[in-house]
Amino acid sequence: MEDDKIDKLRLIVLLIVLVAVLGSLLGLPTDLTNQIIEWLISAFVGSVFSLVVNSFVEALTGDILKKILITIPITDRIKISISLFTIATIIVKYWWFGSL
Repeated sequence: MEDDKIDKLRLIVLLIVLVAVLGSLLGLPTDLTNQIIEWLISAFVGSVFSLVVNSFVEALTGDILKKILITIPITDRIKISISLFTIATIIVKYWWFGSL
């Protein structure tokens, strides 16, 4: 499972390099290339923060919180289930980093 997450981070870094190289070779406007690179860097940083928080919550609670689901009714036929692990992860991420 961790290898899959690391592979996703590597893919984002590869995309950053690819956008930079292709942007300069194809003569794309610098503003456009920078905007795409900034978006990819933001995705990378968010992924790293999520990975750290998920690992922390999982280290403290194990798989217990993943098995407990809270069902939120939206309408009579539509219900959304969310695990306590997700809620705990959101709380810890907001507590540590001040944003979601």
